[in-house]
Parts: sequence; structure tokens; C-alpha cells
Amino acid sequence: MKRKRNIALLLLFAIVIGAFTGAYAEKGTVESWNKKLKETEKKQDTIKGEKKDLKKEQVDLAKEIDELDRKISETGKELNDVENELAKINGNIEKTKKELKEAEEKIGEKNDTLNSRLRVMYKNGNIGYLEVLLSSANIRDFLSRKDMVQAIVDHDTNLLKYMKEQRQIVEDKERELQVARASQETAKRKIESKKHDLIVATRSKEGRMKDVEKNIKQLEKMEDELIREAKEYESKIKALQVKAGPYSGGKMGWPVPGHSRISSPFGYRIHPIFKTKKLHTGIDIPAPTGTSIVAAADGTVIFAGWLGGYGNAVMVDHGGGIVTLYGHNSSISVGVGTDVSRGQTIAKAGSTGYSTGPHCHFEVRKNGAYQDPIPWLRGN
Repeated sequence: MKRKRNIALLLLFAIVIGAFTGAYAEKGTVESWNKKLKETEKKQDTIKGEKKDLKKEQVDLAKEIDELDRKISETGKELNDVENELAKINGNIEKTKKELKEAEEKIGEKNDTLNSRLRVMYKNGNIGYLEVLLSSANIRDFLSRKDMVQAIVDHDTNLLKYMKEQRQIVEDKERELQVARASQETAKRKIESKKHDLIVATRSKEGRMKDVEKNIKQLEKMEDELIREAKEYESKIKALQVKAGPYSGGKMGWPVPGHSRISSPFGYRIHPIFKTKKLHTGIDIPAPTGTSIVAAADGTVIFAGWLGGYGNAVMVDHGGGIVTLYGHNSSISVGVGTDVSRGQTIAKAGSTGYSTGPHCHFEVRKNGAYQDPIPWLRGN
């Protein structure tokens, strides 16, 4: 995708430079130069459309990068929580191992105590409990010895049983902790893998963002070349315009009868579509689609057709280097070379070209330079 876009940009740039060079090598009529101007405007449209797409992609990429950064932050928190839990589990395992060791030592001590007691009782050799009982002097002594032996056996048996149970509890606890640690370590690896994937995705998006920014700069360079080309064509057109002496039309007529509101005045503004600061070269007069657009003064039509961002446009030469332009029309009622009178319908209002709604974009140019139309409409 990136390679195709770059190739397209290079080809477009070559076309622009070729057309720009050819402008100086060719002579023609107003109509031929208007045709070339129209072609240049179409190229500008292509570039503006590409810029618009790239800027949208730029916004989308910025949102995606922000979202990835948010997820990386959340994953980092998850990883930190898992590591803390692992540290806690490892601490508990060490504690449990210590408890298990202590239990083993206590069982050993009890075994040693039991053996010591038996050695004291049977210091003359390995004497079993039965021999102790049979050595009784009488029945009373027998019963007494029997109770004593039984008490010793019961105590030591119960004690050893209890200690073994405690050891089993500790061993079970250790196994549970080992299982928990294995589970947490698995979770940690998964989270680390997830974080790595997010970082890789972010770097990829950031790389694409740099490519987009680079392509936008290339398009802006091409756009500048086209603007210079268009000015060259306009200069050629101006040189071939009808020379009817100095402008003597006085105050111009309002181009949209019955609709006097101005939605956007002449001067620098934030473009409603491209969201960048640009010179608004005329005034915008809102009017429903189909409303009559009339010539502001007597003159000759020098352009009638599609004019890039202006959409369907009409240009009228009033003599003395004064030209008016009427843009974004839904239809055009005159052709190149037509002589028109002040107040004559030349087009119908619309929203063609770069427009956010039906209106007439009205310009006044003096020797090719943009003028604020208001003084010309109110008397200059």
C-alpha cells in the first residue's frame, strides 16, 4: 500500500512538472488556456482529495496509537499486579517451607523424647511393654503398670499423629502455593507477550504515521507547483482578455438577487472542509439550489465550466483588468465569448466543487489579484 501510494505520488509529480514546463513552451487562445487551467484545477482536486484521505488516516492513526498506548499502560499495570502476587506467593512458599522444616524438627524431637523415655524405663536392655507388665509384683501393680504404659502409648501416639497431620497440612499448603505460582507465572508470560505485541503494533502505527506525514508534505509541494502553474495560466488568460479600456461600470450589481446574507466574508479563515487557515478569495452568499445568479456588470464571459474546487464556475471580463467569478453553480446558462449585461442570469446556484451547501462564491479580481468584493458592490 505504502509503495503504491509513493509511486502514485511520484507519477503525479512528474505529470505536474511536465504540464508546468509545457506552459511556457506553448501559446494559445483564452479558450485553450482556460482548458489548461481546468486540467490544472483537476490535478489540484486529485491532490486535495489525496491530502484529505491522508489527513483522515493521520487522525485515525493518532487515535489508534492513543488506544494502543492506553492498552500498553493497562497491560503494564496487569503485569505489575501479577509480579506483586508472584512475590507474595514466593514469600508464602518460603514461609511454608520454614513451617514444614519446624514441623519435621518437632516430630523428630518427640520421637527422641519417646526413645529416651523407653531407654530409661528399659535400661537393662530391649524390654517390651509385655515384659514390663509381666514383671508386676501383684495384680494391683500390674494394673498400675498397665495404666502407665497405656497412658504413655496413647500420649505419644496422639502426639505423633497430630504432628504428622500438621506436617501434611503444611505440605498440602506448599503444593497449593506451588500450583498458584505456576499459574501466576503462566499469566505473567501471557501478559508480557501481550505487551510486546502491543508495543510492536504501536511502532508499526508510528512508522505509518511518519510515512503519512511525509506523503502529505510531498502533496503540499505538488500543490504549490500546481498553484504556480495555475497563476501562469491566469496570467496568459489575462494577457488575452478583451481589452475594453478602463473599467467604467461603477458600482456592481448584487450577484444573487433576493439573497443578501453573507455566510463567509473575504479574508483569511479556517477552511470548512480542509480545516486549515486559507485565504477566502471572495464572499459566500447562501441561496437555495436553482436560484438565479446574475452578472454583476456588463462584460464578456471568458470561462464557463468546471473549475476544480469552484465546481461549475463562470468568469466575466468587465474590461480594465476587472474580472468577476461566480462559483459552485448547479448549472451554467452562458458560454465562453458570450456578451452579458448587468443583471443577466448566467448560472443557477448550487453546491458543486468544494462546498458545504448551496451558495454563490463571488470574486472580484483586478489584474489577477483578489479583491474584497464588498467595496465593488457598494461603490469603489
